[in-house]
Amino acid sequence: MRLLVLVLILALAAVYFTIGLRFGYVTLTPTYMWNATGQNSYAFRTLEADQSVGVKGSCQVRSGGAIVRLYDPKGGQVAGQSCQKGKWALNITGSGAAGDYRLVVDLNKFSGVLDLEEVRGGRAP
Repeated sequence: MRLLVLVLILALAAVYFTIGLRFGYVTLTPTYMWNATGQNSYAFRTLEADQSVGVKGSCQVRSGGAIVRLYDPKGGQVAGQSCQKGKWALNITGSGAAGDYRLVVDLNKFSGVLDLEEVRGGRAP
């Protein structure tokens, strides 16, 4: 039993120092992260041209940073926001051609909470 606990502690330490610990799913629940590094990507599909899509929410950063970007179906960035130390509100939306929009979250030794929810709207004016 002691060996099992030691192996579990070593495994958690290895994950913490390589990619970080993450609990939650970014667009569904608040996600708690410790020393998170890397990139996460989420897809949103629009069926009509000029239909708006994106995320809103907040990020609370204790250390490190995060950059949240939204890309259109052609690969061009349509919106983005950076989260540095402190508490920040996020509102990242875009519209244009119909297709798959991609939300990319770049994490750099991020420790804090990222709370985002999907936002969809009708045709943009």
